Amino acid sequence: MRLGVITLGHVHEGELAALTPHLEHLEQLVLDVPFTDPLTKHRAELNRAVDAASDDWLLIVREREVVDEAIAGEIAAAMRAQTAWGFRIRSVPMYAGKPLRIGVDDGELRLFHRRHLLRRGDLGVQGTVVRLNNVLRSMTFDSTDAHRDYLAKNGVPHSLLRRLLLFVHHALVTRAFDRNTLRYLWIEAGYDHEARESGAGGRESEKS
Repeated sequence: MRLGVITLGHVHEGELAALTPHLEHLEQLVLDVPFTDPLTKHRAELNRAVDAASDDWLLIVREREVVDEAIAGEIAAAMRAQTAWGFRIRSVPMYAGKPLRIGVDDGELRLFHRRHLLRRGDLGVQGTVVRLNNVLRSMTFDSTDAHRDYLAKNGVPHSLLRRLLLFVHHALVTRAFDRNTLRYLWIEAGYDHEARESGAGGRESEKS
């Protein structure tokens, strides 16, 4: 089997390595757009990448995502069976080695047959679209210390009151209940990502 992988941002070969035992050929096509953008914002670029691909089946992977053994095997099985022409795949953020449980993600179209791709409007295919059971893992911070260090360098601290208010708001909106996700939300609530400070000693923030 052959597969083309369209990558948004910088995706290293190691993050796709689990696919290689299942394939005769793997081609990577880099889409030079912000990896967090919705795919519909860059339809022209995506269409050009699809046209440039030499393989019929295409997979879209964003920067920081990892294809593990489970999803690689399911992708290969879906390509062989051809029971649908498009497959939605969920991307689960991983924080300190555990999944963040923030909201409900039904996934987006990530695996499709190029001949059935709709070239305009919302990203879709002509024919059946189903969701795969396994997920892509999206890597955030390896530890809470790394998270705090990043925010301390790139954010501006909130007051304790504002932090408490933001934390409660985020917890209610995301409906997060597990300890790992609540810890992530608490650390996030402590800093303003968007703040810009000028002058000597000022810091410019950068989104994680």
